[in-house]
Amino acid sequence: MQISHAAAHRDVASRRPRVGVVLGGGGETGIAWQAGVLAALGERAGLTPATVDVVVGTSAGAFSGLYFSAGLDLQDLVERERRGEVATAPLPAGGGMTAIPPEIIAALNSTEGTIEERGRRVGALALQTPLSISTADFVAYVATMLPGPSWPAVDFRPTSVNAATGRTVLWRRTDEVPLAAAVASSAAVPGFLPVVEINGEHYTDAPRTSFSAGLVAELQLDAIVYIGMPTPSLSNTVEEDALDRLEADGLQVVRITGGEGSEELIREALDPKLRPHAVELGLRDGAAAASAVAAFRAV
Repeated sequence: MQISHAAAHRDVASRRPRVGVVLGGGGETGIAWQAGVLAALGERAGLTPATVDVVVGTSAGAFSGLYFSAGLDLQDLVERERRGEVATAPLPAGGGMTAIPPEIIAALNSTEGTIEERGRRVGALALQTPLSISTADFVAYVATMLPGPSWPAVDFRPTSVNAATGRTVLWRRTDEVPLAAAVASSAAVPGFLPVVEINGEHYTDAPRTSFSAGLVAELQLDAIVYIGMPTPSLSNTVEEDALDRLEADGLQVVRITGGEGSEELIREALDPKLRPHAVELGLRDGAAAASAVAAFRAV
């Protein structure tokens, strides 16, 4: 059966854009800030799980990305963040950025070598660092922070890094990895939280290789919403450079990377006491970007 040019044009015009949401790291404050951003975008731009095709979350973004993908009431989550009624990561003695050994901080901040080489260095240090919480207890605790044990229907992909090879992995529902283990492996800040063993391999929150171009090609995405503050000591990625190149090639990109006041959230990323403040800044930053997100969703 032949389809007329006019009919084909109407089909393309009526198709909603294929949208990816990419969430970066950011520790405790990052989870709350991203929750605020997503809540504002849902309310003001209509960004919901039903309007996106993939959600990728790194470290803090693995939590907020799951909350979004699972269809949690983000306005309710914002209220709980404001009241301090949310679960936070299990904090070691002397919790905070200073709890991470200086040699690991140096390795995370290093730009020497390829991303995979840097990941291997960080992974080796993470495996050698004794911690007060076991992997099993960490994964069990993460399970209590999730809305349930089942992967969401939305294509949700938490990222992590193989500690031995430095290879970046984007976990998927079809990998048949327990959701809590996948999220924990994404948020296993080296020297702060333990590496996570999955199928005999160890995973940690080390520098990731870029994955945006692969997602665009695989899923034929029209647009990406990138939500993440620059946190070089926590899960630093090269996604923004990749997005620059994709945007030059015609991809629609909205970047939300933190406005005025975000410096403290970056500096004290592992301090849960700042989460009520962080969610307010997230609401502000999400509202500021809502028109841009609504505009490309309406194309």
